[in-house]
Amino acid sequence: MIKKILDKINLFKIFKYNLIFNFSKKISGLPLANKGLDFIISFSKSNYISYFIRPKYSKNFKQISTEEVDFKEFGIIIQGPISNKKELNFLKETLQIYKLIFPKTLVVISTWENSYIDDLETDEYIKIKKSKLPDKPGLANINYQIKSTSNAIQTLKKEGIKNILKTRTDCRIMKPNLKSYFLSLQKTFISENTKHSRIFASNVATCKYRIYGLTDILLFGSTNEIETYFKDETEDEILKNYSFEKVINETAVMSEILLCARYLKNKGIKLDWTLEHWWHCLSKYFGIVDVNSIDFFWYKYDWNFEQRFIRNYLFKSSRSIEFSEWLSMYNEFNLNFKTLNYKEKFKYDEKKNTIIKKTFL
Repeated sequence: MIKKILDKINLFKIFKYNLIFNFSKKISGLPLANKGLDFIISFSKSNYISYFIRPKYSKNFKQISTEEVDFKEFGIIIQGPISNKKELNFLKETLQIYKLIFPKTLVVISTWENSYIDDLETDEYIKIKKSKLPDKPGLANINYQIKSTSNAIQTLKKEGIKNILKTRTDCRIMKPNLKSYFLSLQKTFISENTKHSRIFASNVATCKYRIYGLTDILLFGSTNEIETYFKDETEDEILKNYSFEKVINETAVMSEILLCARYLKNKGIKLDWTLEHWWHCLSKYFGIVDVNSIDFFWYKYDWNFEQRFIRNYLFKSSRSIEFSEWLSMYNEFNLNFKTLNYKEKFKYDEKKNTIIKKTFL
């Protein structure tokens, strides 16, 4: 009786795309994943929902790189805290995957003396750099990031590494043959200042409407440029040495904004703290890498909504800048972003000595 009812209303057809219990079944002729305890239940009357399945463990990752790149051309920094076993296990799996997609590549894990890292195995290509925590973290732990990244850069410099990909302990790249890709970007898009190569950043968290809002989650550039970007100065020293206020034109001079603004000033570029100048700097001195093009996974915050910075159809423009937009800017097309009147705004609370975000867009 029940079967007849289900057949009559064709329940399977209704929920065909909302209930997924077998990730190993073939889709378009190929399986999506190994067999395991996996299922997805979803439903939306007003939206299309799609899925992106990545293996958690390296044993289920089979892709490899076939490119040939000289050892000294490319090194990797994985920077950040490792506070517990879960974070350590994520890093261990990342390193095993990197042995497949970044073979014979020097990887420096830059963390703290008190990090949960004692049983992490190293070899000739995996090095650990432990730093002493600075006395003051700075807003959003900026002093921690500067110190640990700067120390890792020195480790790579001693090995003669010419270019650096800087990422974080809570991030993972899962696409092969990317050393040649990053180096090709560098060779293809020459900086406005021909004495210096561009720094390329991920589109995730490189905010279109946040002045000098270049992300620090993923950066790639020559060793000299990355060293300049993470020059070993504390937040207080930077604010003083470069005559920065805590908030300029409703823009918080903190974290990635502080790093980007300092870098530009060190290049002799006069800052006017407008969105128009930020877009100009993006086109002339930086480059954008779409995370989808490198299969980049950021295991933090709302990680299961990984398109949150890139795709939001409730606004007239996305929060992050994408490669397609950057390429148009590079070729001097006018995208007229300013006509939307979007801007990320901040204010400084003197009583609490903290920065407060007023609006996203």
